[in-house]
Amino acid sequence: MIRIDFSDDKVEAYLTIQADKSDFPSYQEVLDLMAQKKISFGLNTSLLKEITDKKEPVRKILIARGITPVYGKDASIEWKIKLNENEAFKIPGTDRVDFKRTNLSESVQARQVLAVKTFAQAGTDGKSVFGEPVSSFGKDIDLPSGRNTSLSEDASTLYADISGSAFIENDLIQVDKIYHVKGNVSYATGNIKFDGPVVIEGDVLSGFWVEARDSIYIGGNVEAAKVYSHQGDVTVNFGVLGKGRAKILAGGNLKCGFIQDAVIGVRKDVIVQRYVINSSVTAGGVVNVSQNEGMIRGGNITAEKGIIINEAGSDRGTPTELHIRTQGENESQNALWELSRKRSELTIRLSSLSKRKSFLKVLEERLNGLSADKIVELNFIKKEIPRVRKKIEVLNSEELILQKNASQARITREIVVHKTLHKNVSIDISGVGYQCDAPLNGVKLFRFKREIIIESLLDMENREYDIYIPSH
Repeated sequence: MIRIDFSDDKVEAYLTIQADKSDFPSYQEVLDLMAQKKISFGLNTSLLKEITDKKEPVRKILIARGITPVYGKDASIEWKIKLNENEAFKIPGTDRVDFKRTNLSESVQARQVLAVKTFAQAGTDGKSVFGEPVSSFGKDIDLPSGRNTSLSEDASTLYADISGSAFIENDLIQVDKIYHVKGNVSYATGNIKFDGPVVIEGDVLSGFWVEARDSIYIGGNVEAAKVYSHQGDVTVNFGVLGKGRAKILAGGNLKCGFIQDAVIGVRKDVIVQRYVINSSVTAGGVVNVSQNEGMIRGGNITAEKGIIINEAGSDRGTPTELHIRTQGENESQNALWELSRKRSELTIRLSSLSKRKSFLKVLEERLNGLSADKIVELNFIKKEIPRVRKKIEVLNSEELILQKNASQARITREIVVHKTLHKNVSIDISGVGYQCDAPLNGVKLFRFKREIIIESLLDMENREYDIYIPSH
């Protein structure tokens, strides 16, 4: 076996021969192979002759050497946005950039310069074993252009295309309309207020606050801190360890692992993976704590559209309050009242138009005709009456739908307890209360008229299924 290997820059060639003396290649055979490989410069023919005369195996022996170039300076990047102080971008001893060590997250404006590149310089060219020149330019490095960034025509300058936050992702500079924190919200970052979404990879430490117009994602925990999303969701990947001083407000949903000793207020749903302990939670939608432990213990929970849990309270009778508020019912009543008002106005108008039409018809008979302006008025009334009647019919249909939905909402707003509702748990559904004085397993509670109904979650055909109205 004969093999020839080359260095990366093709300045050196190495010969390997693995063969017995009887099969060992001749000097000419190896020369022919060198010619086939187009090795034309720096070949050590005397060494090759020595190897083929001895007929002894060799492995990766240097057989040809060109001229090694004298390299010029490597390309470099000057950053125009702030980096972590006292930490170099470049990994010592390499030409690679370690973006993971940086804490880059800075607000930038459109067309702002992010970085400037100094190009690699030439030194003294070398020559490969193929007789070709080997460039002496230093090692190049590309400007890390990512989302919403662009390069100048000569690729020497990196710009932000939009106003937003610049950060590192997949070894590239990205600019998004988000604020990106690679670690914790702490003294290193200060409080955060951003007119867009915020992504925090670590925790929000005690004493700090985060405020955003849009959604907030937190990869760790929220301690005794404040988090406020005006319009979006808040996601806490782990949980809220509030120490009695945490507050989270969201214009959308809240999703988190657990909540302890905190105040929560959201316009939509609260979805908790494990438990809620000694906290005040208010939701415009559903509070769902039905996975894993699925426990609510202590504090008070208020939701507009329902509460779904595995366990409420504790064996020791920890006071716990569960409320379904009536804001939605008030909204339905307001909508029905507004619909009734519009229908009343249309009915009065219809009566007035009908009376005017009758008067004009009588006048037409008595005078054997009408003036031009009254003919126009009569024609308008004839077209307007059907339109008003149609509007009244539409309002009647809308009223039926509203009444049906309001009735259905009163029934479907329920508290579902998949496992145990412990004693000393207070229930309030739209102003009707119930105090649990003995543990109940697998039940749902809802209001019907002025009563709280407790129904088993078992199938109706199960002999243990039950439904009853507790005494007040």
